[in-house]
Amino acid sequence: MNLKKLVLTAVASAFCFTAIYAQDNAEAAKPADAQAAEAKPAEDKLLPLITMEQAFAKALQTRNILAQYINNEVEKYQKAEEKDKAGIEENIKKARARLTELTTYMDVIFGLGGHRTYEFNKVTSEIYLRVGTVSEVFTRAIATRDALAKQIATVKEAIDKEQDAEKKKVLEANQTALVQRYALIVNALFNIYQVHPVRNYHFDAATRTLFLKTNDAEVTKLQEQIKKAAEERKAAEEKKAE
Repeated sequence: MNLKKLVLTAVASAFCFTAIYAQDNAEAAKPADAQAAEAKPAEDKLLPLITMEQAFAKALQTRNILAQYINNEVEKYQKAEEKDKAGIEENIKKARARLTELTTYMDVIFGLGGHRTYEFNKVTSEIYLRVGTVSEVFTRAIATRDALAKQIATVKEAIDKEQDAEKKKVLEANQTALVQRYALIVNALFNIYQVHPVRNYHFDAATRTLFLKTNDAEVTKLQEQIKKAAEERKAAEEKKAE
């Protein structure tokens, strides 16, 4: 099993937090000269990324696969010869780290903000904890990310203006804590939905589908990259079969 750790470095200074909603209106409200100065390729295409159901199902399936993989490797380790144990132990270590990471991200997204609604099944006498619909948890996560980004920007401005050393130290400690929370949710959003804070997206609430705002040039480039990756993979498989 090939395990890859997805790492996204969240830089506090890059607060280009892109709102899922009403972003086009904000851009339209800018002065014409400001828009010209920020001339960028028009993002007139919507590339479907993932539905909310797919994102949750994928995360849940990956977590289950990792848990089963760890169990299998532990059993293999117990039966393995001494010379093979080091490699198996390394596989278990990596899988556990990935499982811990994914579980943390799922907790951040699907259990965000202390949202707790309890439901009781009178037939089975079971209590259920409801965290929200797949759309609710996504929009809540986006709103939390953007709110944190605004808080960090506000605190940074306060730090720049503050003259008292002790007060500045308190503000800096607050900023550090906010940046850590921001980095965590940015990583979680990227891991679960492939949402990056400097890209623009459109969320269709009716179909619960997330789209990436893009253009023909980027789509063509992406298609070329996919084709190249497929060719390289095929060549590697043919070489391995020789």
